[in-house]
Amino acid sequence: MPEPRASNATADLFTPLTVRLPDGRRLGLTRYGDPAHQAVVFHHGFGSSSLELPPSGALLRRLKLQLLAPDRPGVGQSDVFRRLTFPSFANDVTAALDALGIAGPVGVMGWSVGGVHALAQAACYPERVAAVQLLSTCLPLGERAAYQHLSRTWKFLRWGQIGFPWLNRTTFLWLSRLWARHPDHTIGWFIRLMRQAEQDVTGQPGFRELLRDAAVQGFAHHGRGVFDDAQAWCRPPGFMMEDVQAPTVLWHGTDDGVWAPDNIPYLASRLARARIKLLPQQGHMLYLENWEAILTEMRRLLDGQNTDVMHLEGQQASY
Repeated sequence: MPEPRASNATADLFTPLTVRLPDGRRLGLTRYGDPAHQAVVFHHGFGSSSLELPPSGALLRRLKLQLLAPDRPGVGQSDVFRRLTFPSFANDVTAALDALGIAGPVGVMGWSVGGVHALAQAACYPERVAAVQLLSTCLPLGERAAYQHLSRTWKFLRWGQIGFPWLNRTTFLWLSRLWARHPDHTIGWFIRLMRQAEQDVTGQPGFRELLRDAAVQGFAHHGRGVFDDAQAWCRPPGFMMEDVQAPTVLWHGTDDGVWAPDNIPYLASRLARARIKLLPQQGHMLYLENWEAILTEMRRLLDGQNTDVMHLEGQQASY
């Protein structure tokens, strides 16, 4: 059963929960909105946590949605699970929905690496997922077919993660200490490393603090969860993207400095009911500035207003 750790003073605040999984592990998640409303699962980005969602209480009430954002193993209140895979976390999320009495179907969203986890949930549990939204999403680094489409930088990073795991483990441990001891300095350092499109969003008051606090929780447990997430990302994914049957919208910015938009048509071509929303002059953090539009689109998808099969037709972007 879920164990409430806090309660909402207003609907604009969030409610942290913990759920005991069938194997006894604890899964932490954050609920945004009214538990009586239809559920949407949000998968957070790499090195972040369920606290990365912008305030949207009034919007959620209007759309009659609740957001359930689980923390992956080793993040926030979630116990470490060394054998993390994309399917294993899809199992965890589904068990949490069962514990919360949510039989489905639900919407699923994911930002950045969270997009791959969203795909895994939709592929492994197609009967429980009604709609998918991928926000500045990535490809699974360990899938042979997708690997051919990776940039040299991402191929190099995967090689380093697989070939020198001890070095990455040490790096994530060091970063966890920085986030715990000097969060303001560390978020400023990360912002300076970003490209201009990301800096313009991340440096805004409110967003800066939001992402700072999310990263502090993301690097809990001495960065163990971030390392295990990276390992899972670099190994064979354990699911087929072609098994995703729900209508899927891919939101991506033309100026994304983390994951260039070149791969997005390829990703969409492997999904049965995919449509691309390519946003000019926006970067990897586009979900923060387009949150109302993203949630409104999810409401439409869940209402069945956008369920036609859509395959890249009429794409006006040039690469």
